[in-house]
Amino acid sequence: MLCLSDVLKEKSLGLELAVTGSLDPEITGAHSSEIHDPARWFEPGNVMLTTGMRFLNEAHPAAVARELVGALRRAKVAALFFGVGVYFQSIPDDLRQCCAEVGLPLVAVAPEIPFRHIENYINRSAPVPDGYGLKRMLWLTNDLLDSISSDDPIKALIARLGTACRGTAVLYEDSGVIVESTGEGPTNLIFSAIGGGQSGFDRFSIGRWEVMYRSMVLRGRGYHLAIATRQGTLLDDLGDVLLETTQRMLGAIKGISHLDTSRRRHENAQLLTNLQDGIDVSRELRYWELLKPLGFKGFEPFRSVVATTLGDEVLSPAKVDALIDSAERMGLPLLFAENGKTPEVPPGFHALIPESKASEQWVAVVAQGLAIGLSEPSGSLAQVPEQFQDAELAASIARRRSASDAGANGGLVRMDEVDPASWFLARLKSPSDRKRLTRFVQPLRHDKELVETIQGYLAMDQDVARVAAWLYVHPNTVRYRIKKVGEILGGNPSEAGLLANLYLAYQDEILRIRGSAQRR
Repeated sequence: MLCLSDVLKEKSLGLELAVTGSLDPEITGAHSSEIHDPARWFEPGNVMLTTGMRFLNEAHPAAVARELVGALRRAKVAALFFGVGVYFQSIPDDLRQCCAEVGLPLVAVAPEIPFRHIENYINRSAPVPDGYGLKRMLWLTNDLLDSISSDDPIKALIARLGTACRGTAVLYEDSGVIVESTGEGPTNLIFSAIGGGQSGFDRFSIGRWEVMYRSMVLRGRGYHLAIATRQGTLLDDLGDVLLETTQRMLGAIKGISHLDTSRRRHENAQLLTNLQDGIDVSRELRYWELLKPLGFKGFEPFRSVVATTLGDEVLSPAKVDALIDSAERMGLPLLFAENGKTPEVPPGFHALIPESKASEQWVAVVAQGLAIGLSEPSGSLAQVPEQFQDAELAASIARRRSASDAGANGGLVRMDEVDPASWFLARLKSPSDRKRLTRFVQPLRHDKELVETIQGYLAMDQDVARVAAWLYVHPNTVRYRIKKVGEILGGNPSEAGLLANLYLAYQDEILRIRGSAQRR
């Protein structure tokens, strides 16, 4: 039988009796807890260890102390051990008084003594009552469950897991990037040992650290969860339970997060649709208020974004997540809506972004594999419909340029940088409009050399020498072909009107040749 007096006699535990109880109670176990209503998880004769976290920033500490001590007394807890030097330099007076009133022994734990030393000493020395193991597992599960209500549940869960295993807990992405971690364990060495490709349970040692881990897939992404401790027997008893419980909770957190993300994306898409449909100037202030939670500042310049995929494939969920995640990492306000799930709408997305350096960086990052058009900046939400019309024109220009340039894998066009010729061609929507341009150069269609020469001539700023070098012909040959083009089309090759018409007819080819020449 282990009594409280026996524990107090152990000098290495750094204990000092602060409040004497009515008896010298028998001790059956010891566990630390900072959760709400901890008494229901203790067996009669247990010792509770606490650092007093529950009293921090508490407006009514006396009431909290009275409730805690009363609950511990009803649960027949043997004593309350209070760790000083963490949150409080001494035991709070309200707690001392409440313990004295009900006769609950109160013991101060020196700042340099880890709770695990006391727990190990008592739990090895005390008899274990029936059902204690199951009760401890339930207590640990309840402690982990409390993390779900946190503002950052994954961070809180990993922190509690590290406390439960008396060491280090870490959650890795499949690539090795640490999502969250706590403790001082060798996290880099742990992931190196895991290898990033194994699955299931496994256990290994790194120096004095005993490590246990589990690989998992949550919502299509791979993760590795590891716990490390210098107490190997703890992993023997609780390692499987801790990993199993934490994995299930991570799945629940991810599921809740996914539902919340889906809801927010739907609301944002609806808000963007309302703006695209058009609002009165009188309602702008109301809509700016709706945009503030996303990080937008009222009446500051923003751009509309239209992006389309190059191959007409719908954006994958992973791509959409990556687009939104990259904006969040950059701290970029973003109003986003995916589109392209009907035959009438080009696949891609629409968005609103503020006019900022972060926006420029984000657009540059996401442009890979997309044709992106940006409207001119504006500070009026009433102009959003016109902005998106401009952005759609810019996106169509980017798409045409990507299609004409075999080496391009996406492109970006800002409407305020578009030249008049590109703007004019982007507005030609009907086949009959396009035929007017092709009809103008139709007489040249049977002479490939003439077409190639005049396209190169316009692409290379009418530099005969450059065109000749490009075609591997004599400059006089270039001059002859250009003159012949004028004769066939009934005009002077140096006439501005003829050159403008030829540029409009051959712009895609001219830009392709120009880009190819610049890459040489």
